[in-house]
Amino acid sequence: MNYLALSIRFLDPVPSFHGRGDADQPEWPPSPLRVFQALVNASANQQRGSTLLEGVSRALQWLEGQLPRIVAPAVNARPTPYRMYVPNNAGDLVGAAWRRGAIDASIAEHRVEKDICPHRLIGSDVVHYLWPIIDEHFEHLKTLVSAARSITHLGWGIDMVAGNASILSEDDVDQLPGEHWRSTPTGGKPLRAPVAGTLGALVEKHQAFLGRLQPNGFRPVPPLSAFRTVGYVRDGDPVSRPGSAFRFLNPETGKSQTYAATDAVRVAGMIRGAAGKVASNSGHSQAWIDEYVYGHHEGPDSFPRFSYLPLPSLQPAVGVGRIGRVLIAEPVGSTGKEIAWLKRFLAGHQAESEQGRHALLVPLTGDYVLNQYVKSSDLWTTVTPVALPGSDEGVASKTDKLLAKMFRHAGYSLDMLASLDFHRMPFLRGAEDAKRYRPRSPHHLANCTMYHMRIRWKYPMSGPIALGSGRFCGLGLFAADTN
Repeated sequence: MNYLALSIRFLDPVPSFHGRGDADQPEWPPSPLRVFQALVNASANQQRGSTLLEGVSRALQWLEGQLPRIVAPAVNARPTPYRMYVPNNAGDLVGAAWRRGAIDASIAEHRVEKDICPHRLIGSDVVHYLWPIIDEHFEHLKTLVSAARSITHLGWGIDMVAGNASILSEDDVDQLPGEHWRSTPTGGKPLRAPVAGTLGALVEKHQAFLGRLQPNGFRPVPPLSAFRTVGYVRDGDPVSRPGSAFRFLNPETGKSQTYAATDAVRVAGMIRGAAGKVASNSGHSQAWIDEYVYGHHEGPDSFPRFSYLPLPSLQPAVGVGRIGRVLIAEPVGSTGKEIAWLKRFLAGHQAESEQGRHALLVPLTGDYVLNQYVKSSDLWTTVTPVALPGSDEGVASKTDKLLAKMFRHAGYSLDMLASLDFHRMPFLRGAEDAKRYRPRSPHHLANCTMYHMRIRWKYPMSGPIALGSGRFCGLGLFAADTN
């Protein structure tokens, strides 16, 4: 895989960044939206006109639909901000005060406090933004290189920079010095990012600025709203995925209750039903319960909701066994607030099976099996197979596209992998052929292609890890592999 690499070099002898993000908080790394706006501004300045050329617009429209990986230097934030007093934007009032001899009082009245808390860059003065591309013959390369080389500032006006763009291979990217940041579907450090339509909104905002002075008075320019806030996490940083585990007991005998590993989807449905019954006492609205607890949502495949992960037993000699535990997990990077009430209300509750094999849910604080699903490792192997988001029909090109979509939906990307192996037959002893886990029609996973997988990540990852279209209902569940 190759990348379009946009590199921003800070020119101050002591490289610093003063930009602020949401809630006026110091921002690092500089957000993708900030860089996109700098590119748009540089492109317009090159043309010295109010209308972007068609080729430039196409290049920027391609960019606004992508989320970049970011490689940035480590930083030291000033421990306490320092305060400056700067003139308010009221020159007409100051001029009037000068004419009447009250300049000292007027200046004091029209100064505003400004707290400054810059980030000092350590070890490097370059930030890289990396967008994956298909090959080195990228059609927008010339346009974006030209725009990048015209960028002069990023952040405040005092943050002078020089920009450049190029094509880098994956090996080149891995060797870039600095901290590697990647987007995550939930949690992480919030950074603003462009969306489809951001370019058009910026053009409209510029036109509104030019027309802000009207014969009948001043017309304020509305703030930009065409963007989204995306979480970014650093490679190697622990990312929490709060969860609560339960073991199953037979409600009549008090002995362990177990289910076949191939029934993972059915067992997940039992737990989801039990969670739904107790959710009415959580204080949330029915609409929230329908989405977060039941997973009913009209829109994108990825949205915040519980994952119900039945855990087949794992033993060194036996391998994969029957399901006797379940882990209910919040999305990656969540606070644990939602799982807290669910654990409280669900403890001692009964999960009902259509076959009458009900299970009493008893909280599980930790044991050998649970630890295999939640510990940190760079090597992970499926216990239940992954359901790709569609059927690959045995065509390799379709498989590649579905794999990329699968990782993207779960908040990962292919460039996070050191290696990926997959086929129908299991890697772990005791597991079954991937097809045996597929639910029957009319279930939404009935026509999905199923694969067992072994993933080696470029850095250790903490569990639970679940991938694919069945990641919320027991399929695509990985365990840390010690092989």
